[in-house]
Amino acid sequence: MVAFMGMFKEVPQYVVRAGLARPRDLIAGTGPHREIPDLTGFSVQSAPCVVWEDLARGGRFRNLQVGVATHQDLQWYGFKLVFPSPGRGVYQATVQTPDPLPPDVAEQLSRLFIQHSNPYPVR
Repeated sequence: MVAFMGMFKEVPQYVVRAGLARPRDLIAGTGPHREIPDLTGFSVQSAPCVVWEDLARGGRFRNLQVGVATHQDLQWYGFKLVFPSPGRGVYQATVQTPDPLPPDVAEQLSRLFIQHSNPYPVR
């Protein structure tokens, strides 16, 4: 939290997913983690106090689009962010989900991610 003139404001922790965060993409990207037993979900970039643009840079995504959500929104809807988790990217994390990811859950998750142009696509 950040104190400002006696008031507290929670600083969001951003969560960035490469590409489009459509339900079918989230379903296709969900699976067991290669290095953490019993962890299933999909890969993201996330870290406290890092703006989403720097998370996109750290992910070294080829995708021209990224989906951006917040850790707080994911938590509100009952999803857990495992940070850090081994994998690609500077700020590798995993959004924990069931595997297979049910279509209704994928739809709910998809609505949490706002699409943006990737400011740092890797060519």
